[in-house]
Amino acid sequence: MKQLKCDNCGATIKINDENSEFATCPYCEAKYQLNERKDIYIRMDDNTKELLTNGFNFFKKSSKLVIIPAIIIFIIVIAIFIIIFANIFNSSHIELKDGDNHIKINNNDMMVEVKEKMNKSFFNSSFETYSGTNSKFLTEPLLDNIVTNNKTNKDMLITVIYKDNETTDPEEIIKIKHSLDDKKKYEIKLDYDDDGYVNKVTIEDI
Repeated sequence: MKQLKCDNCGATIKINDENSEFATCPYCEAKYQLNERKDIYIRMDDNTKELLTNGFNFFKKSSKLVIIPAIIIFIIVIAIFIIIFANIFNSSHIELKDGDNHIKINNNDMMVEVKEKMNKSFFNSSFETYSGTNSKFLTEPLLDNIVTNNKTNKDMLITVIYKDNETTDPEEIIKIKHSLDDKKKYEIKLDYDDDGYVNKVTIEDI
C-alpha cells in the first residue's frame, strides 16, 4: 500500500488500490491524479482544471488561425489561375515573343486542335486497348465496342475483317463474335484513316 502527503492540508493519503488512477484526501477532499509509477501525482484542483481547459481552447483557436488563412490563400490562388486561363481562352489570339519577333496564334484554332486530339484519343482508346494478341475472352469486348460504335456513329464506321468476312454491319460482326473459339488466340491489328481515327480492325487466327 502506497501513501502520499496532501499538499492542501498535509494529511496522509493512503492508496489501497494499486491500479487506481485517482486519490482523494479523506480530510479536505483534494483530488489527485496518479501516473503509472503511483509515486508521482498531480493535484486536480480547480486551478489545474482551468489551466488545462484554457490550454485546450488556446490550441483550438490557434488551429483556426492557421487553417482558415491557409484555406483562404488556397482559394485565392485557384481563383487567380481560373481567371488567367479564362482570359487566355477567351482572347481571340495568343501572342508569343521570339526575340524581336511577335508570333500570334489564333486561339480558336488552338482550341479546335486540342478538342480534336481529345476526341481522337477518346475514340481510339476503346479499340487500341485490345491491339495485339488476345484470347476469345478479350476479343469479344472489342467486337462489342465496334457493334456499339457502328450502331450509334454512322459517320465513323469501323470495318471488321476476319477470315473471308469484311463488314461494317453490326449483325455480321455479332456473328463473327459467336464464331470465335475458346481454345484459340487471335492477333488484333488496327488501321487508321487519314485523320488518325481507327477505321479497320483485322482479326487473325494464331
